[in-house]
Amino acid sequence: MPETAILDSTIAKRAASRKLYQLIIRWHFFCGLLFIPFILVISISGCIYLFEDEYEDYMYQDLLFVNPTNKVLPASVLLKKAKLAVPEMRAATYKSYAQTERSVEIIFKAKHQHKPIQTSMEWVGDGPEKLPMVMNQERTSVFINPYTGAILGTLKSSDRLMGFMKDLHGNLLTGKIGTKVVELTSCWVGMLMTTGLIMWWPRGKTGVMGTLIPRLKTNKRLFWRDLHAVPAFYFSFFIIFLIISGLPWTDVWGEAFHTVQRDLKMSAPAGFHSREIKSKYFMGAEQISIDKVISEATNRGYQGELNVKIPHNISDTYAIQRNSDDPAERPSMHFDQYTGKVLAASDWNKVPLLAKSVSYGIKLHRGEYFGVWNLVLVLVTTLVLIFMAISGIVLWLQRCPKGKLGAPKLPRNYKQPGWLLGTTIGFSVFMPLLGASLIVFILGDWVYTRLKLSYT
Repeated sequence: MPETAILDSTIAKRAASRKLYQLIIRWHFFCGLLFIPFILVISISGCIYLFEDEYEDYMYQDLLFVNPTNKVLPASVLLKKAKLAVPEMRAATYKSYAQTERSVEIIFKAKHQHKPIQTSMEWVGDGPEKLPMVMNQERTSVFINPYTGAILGTLKSSDRLMGFMKDLHGNLLTGKIGTKVVELTSCWVGMLMTTGLIMWWPRGKTGVMGTLIPRLKTNKRLFWRDLHAVPAFYFSFFIIFLIISGLPWTDVWGEAFHTVQRDLKMSAPAGFHSREIKSKYFMGAEQISIDKVISEATNRGYQGELNVKIPHNISDTYAIQRNSDDPAERPSMHFDQYTGKVLAASDWNKVPLLAKSVSYGIKLHRGEYFGVWNLVLVLVTTLVLIFMAISGIVLWLQRCPKGKLGAPKLPRNYKQPGWLLGTTIGFSVFMPLLGASLIVFILGDWVYTRLKLSYT
C-alpha cells in the first residue's frame, strides 16, 4: 500500500477517534447535568441510612435498652400488655433480641387503611422472596421491658428519621413515580461510569500521572479533572456493583427480573412473608398462643434475634424467622394458627442460585454481610460517588461560558460505529428505562442542537 494511502488511513482513524471521544464527552456531560442532583440525594440519604442501627441505638436508648434481671416474661403476656397501649391497632410482628439488655419490640399496624393503598414489589426482609408490600401503611412500635412488662414507650414509623431516609433513598418520597426516577438515575450512573472510563483511558499516553495518580500540583482544571477521574477508576467496580445490587428493588427492572426468575423456576421457596401458606379454620377453632410458636422454634434450634409474624385474619399463619446478617442463617417456619402444625420450614440448600444471589447482593448493598468492613467499603464507595458528582459540577463551572450551558459540541459528519450502536442497544435491553430515556435524550439533543444553530 502506498505511503500516502497509509497516511490518509491513519489520519482518518485519528479523526474518527477524536469524534468518538467528542461524542462520549457530550454524552457524559448531559448525563451528569441531568442526574447529578438525584445522584446526590440518593447517595447522601443512602450514606445516612447505612447507620440505621447505630443512630437508633443512640437516639432511642430509653426505648431499646433495659436493666436485665433473671426471668423473661412469656411473649403472650408481653403481647397482651402491649395491645393496651394501642388498642385501635392490630399486632403484626413480635421482635425479640439475643442481647439480654434489649427490650422487646412489638409492631402494630392500623386495622383499617384510611389512605388509598399503594403497593410496591419488595424483596421483603432482605430475603430472596419478592412480594407486593403496602408502602404507605402506618406502623407503631411498642417497646416493652421483657422482665417487668413495663411499657417503655411507642414510636411511629413516620417519626423515625431512618424510615424517612429509606423512603428518600428508595423513592424520593414520591411513591412509585419516585422508584422509577431512582431506577432511571441508577441506569444513567452506569452510563456515566462507562463513558467516564472511556474518557479516562490513556489513549496512547504513557505514565501513571493523571491516570493512576492524580496531578495535584498543576492548574485548577487538571487538578479537578484528575480528582474526578482517578478515584472513579479505582472505585468503578464497586460503584457498578452497588448499582446492580440495588436494581432488584426497582420497579421496572426489578419486576422484569422477578418475572425472568419465576419463568426460569429460580424463585425462592415460600419464606417468612409468604402469603401462599394458609391456616385451615374449622368450627370452634381457637388461635394457639405465640408462646407455643416460639417454644417450637427454640426446640428446633432457633436462637438469637427472632421475628414472629402474627396472623391478621382467619386464614393467615404464624411465621417465625431468625435474623442474621448471613442470608444462609435466616431460617423461617410457618405454623397453622389453630393446630400449631408446622406447614413449611425454609431450607437454604433448596433456595435456587439466583435467589441466593439476590439475598447476598442486598446484604452487601446495605453493608451488612461481613461486618464493619462491608459497611466501610459501601460508605467509602458512596462518598467517592458523591465527590465525583461535586467535582463534576466544579469542572462544568470552570469551563462554562457566562450565560451559556457550555455543552461539548456534537461532532460533525460522524457516523457512529456498529459496536457503539450495539453496546448502546445492549445497555437499553438490559435496562429498559435507560432505553426509553435514551430516545428522549437523543430527541432532546437534536432539538437543543437545532435551537442553538438557529440562534447563531
